Amino acid sequence: MSHRITRRKFATAGAAAALGLPVLDERCLATANEASPLAASGFPSLPVRPYQLMCVICRLGAGCTGDLGDPRLTAILEAVRQDPKLPVTLRCNVDTVYRYQNPGHAEDTAEGELFNAKRDLDIIHKLGLAPGDTRPAIDIFERVLAKIPQTRGICGYETQTSDTWRGCTQADSGNYEKGHKLGIHAIIPPRDPAEKAQYKKTTAAAVYQAKTLQIRPHHLLCMSCFHGGKDKLAPISEDNLFEAIDAIQKQPDIPVTLIAGVCMICPPCGKYDPVNKLCVGGRSMALRDQKKDLDVLQKLGLKYGDTLPARKLYKLVFERISSTRDICGYGDGETRAYEWSICGSAVKDDAYQKARAARLGIKD
Repeated sequence: MSHRITRRKFATAGAAAALGLPVLDERCLATANEASPLAASGFPSLPVRPYQLMCVICRLGAGCTGDLGDPRLTAILEAVRQDPKLPVTLRCNVDTVYRYQNPGHAEDTAEGELFNAKRDLDIIHKLGLAPGDTRPAIDIFERVLAKIPQTRGICGYETQTSDTWRGCTQADSGNYEKGHKLGIHAIIPPRDPAEKAQYKKTTAAAVYQAKTLQIRPHHLLCMSCFHGGKDKLAPISEDNLFEAIDAIQKQPDIPVTLIAGVCMICPPCGKYDPVNKLCVGGRSMALRDQKKDLDVLQKLGLKYGDTLPARKLYKLVFERISSTRDICGYGDGETRAYEWSICGSAVKDDAYQKARAARLGIKD
């Protein structure tokens, strides 16, 4: 396949372009058997055939680590490891109105056109997505791991009805299933523990040294659930929730500024990207967090940048947000899509109610 990218887009294409992978451009439609670049509205995206996601996992399960024995699969893995938030667009050949994103048959495997078409659509169906859908790489791979535990019925069939449907020779090898058990960290290595520990040490100290706490709005609820009405709390390695609560209890009138995006609580987390200062939690965690932030601001009648004494802010929180269901369950507790899952605290908000009754341990 040949994909052109302008100098301006190349400068922002990141890992995909740097590794020589094609990046989606804004161009024309295609007939059922033609390749068509997807209209991407200007953002760089790595086009991937759905079957290639499973192949990456299968090769890892076979014992490969960096070199997967196939240049295209290796390049995809390298790009994803270099940038877990890299947008990945799923493209497959269809005869329907979704043909605008058809990739063509250059990357079909040897089992034939019909098998390739069915396998890709089977995977898209299992994922609950549609051809042309784009998600951050970590979200895509976590979705595959959550929705596709085995190859049976996708890469091979219980009964071979004809040579057309003979399937992939690796379908019964067990390699995909082994790769599946390895989990997301085999695809995207976890954050270095020593780095996390150092961030915990320095950022926890920064919370206590701060004259003004900077906290994203929905973390006010997370702090409440962490408190849970308990008399004694202890710090944990994954965040600075304890430290923020402790700082407020020691200085009830310390100013708190509500900020957008990651805040003082986030840096020790395994899903925190210290280079870009972003949350790269899978399953669209950052997307849900932003909606929760905005929902909290709306309930409180505030905006990003507003600063209130902690005592006054929490009085407002506990007056206007009677249940975590209002925020963390989107008001009705309905999960409308994989990306919009419901926080466990919204299903049972006992911890929030106890913190609310105890006013987060803030003394008068």
